[in-house]
Amino acid sequence: MIIHTVLLNLKPETTEDEIKVALDRIRDLQQVIPGILSVQIGQNLNHSNNQGYTYGFVMHFLDREQLKIYASHPTHILAGKELVRISQSIIDFDIEAEHP
Repeated sequence: MIIHTVLLNLKPETTEDEIKVALDRIRDLQQVIPGILSVQIGQNLNHSNNQGYTYGFVMHFLDREQLKIYASHPTHILAGKELVRISQSIIDFDIEAEHP
């Protein structure tokens, strides 16, 4: 399983409505792109040492091939462009989960 983590450092002028719309688009990807096993989205609860990364999400994929399909899917690309538009910086971090 692949765990895909994305952290968002939003632009100061980004509104709550823009955040909601962008994150709803991310949540909806699971309905459109095969291979996304789960999506968790939320606000960072660590307010003291977040280095400006105030929102993020985690997705689980069956394997690397499913992550590749997601990365090149047109719906993901559109949702990603929206995140880039409202963010100062974005961190993507992918790890392969260890199997028990």
